Amino acid sequence: MMTPTLSFTSCLLYLAATVLTLRTLRGASSSRQPGPFDLLLVYLAVIAHGLSLMPMLVLPGTPNLALGTTLSLITLLVTLLFLVARLFQPIHTLGVFIYPTAFTGALVGWLLPGPAYASNLGGTLGFLHMAGAGLAYALVSLAFAQALLLQTYDKSLKEAHTVSSWRSLPPIQTMERVLFQLIYLGFALLTVTLISGALSAGRMFGDALLFNHHTVLALLAWVSLAGLIAGRRLLGWRGQTAVLWTGAGFTLMALGYFGSRFVLEVLLNR
Repeated sequence: MMTPTLSFTSCLLYLAATVLTLRTLRGASSSRQPGPFDLLLVYLAVIAHGLSLMPMLVLPGTPNLALGTTLSLITLLVTLLFLVARLFQPIHTLGVFIYPTAFTGALVGWLLPGPAYASNLGGTLGFLHMAGAGLAYALVSLAFAQALLLQTYDKSLKEAHTVSSWRSLPPIQTMERVLFQLIYLGFALLTVTLISGALSAGRMFGDALLFNHHTVLALLAWVSLAGLIAGRRLLGWRGQTAVLWTGAGFTLMALGYFGSRFVLEVLLNR
């Protein structure tokens, strides 16, 4: 009974935080930053969200990595990373994307957790691989959200009558700088994840690198992000180009993380 209550509470709090963030973004509030009450709602939502996942991740002894539970866990991780990052960077308006995503993840994890599915990766390297993979995906998710917000803001600047609706946003140059900082960090963690995954696979399966669809899609995501970084450094890529390449990396990582479980659990009902 406790878990459904916590899940419902987290969903409700995420929804309220989304509404308040939209009000700030639209200029309904005179402040450019979320108020203490707004942040309190998010912190309480994250606590409730985390506690609702505890039985599936800790109590059985091995984590349940089914599609619904994993989606819920990843959205929680993205939200936590966002709350930490906003202490150092002006990205508070990303909440307009982060909070609805966390709401969806918490709802799916609650209503459709999926069958128990434990990872084959064990030991320290396996743990580092899973932790690095989650953090890498969370960072790329934040980067993609920042890219979408940057693109929307850039379009609004070309329409004078809509600029006032985005007055809570920082300067576009600052937003672009934050975007590539997130991309650099996500790329670095993805690199570490691929290396740790190769070492884990080698210890478990006797192969230097296990070439399944997860590995192939992760490598393609790595190439996509590497291409974006190279294009930024050498050709000055920005704007729509940065959005497309960030979106490609995000999509490839999402397919690698969730694709097979979606096919097995949803399409094939296994």
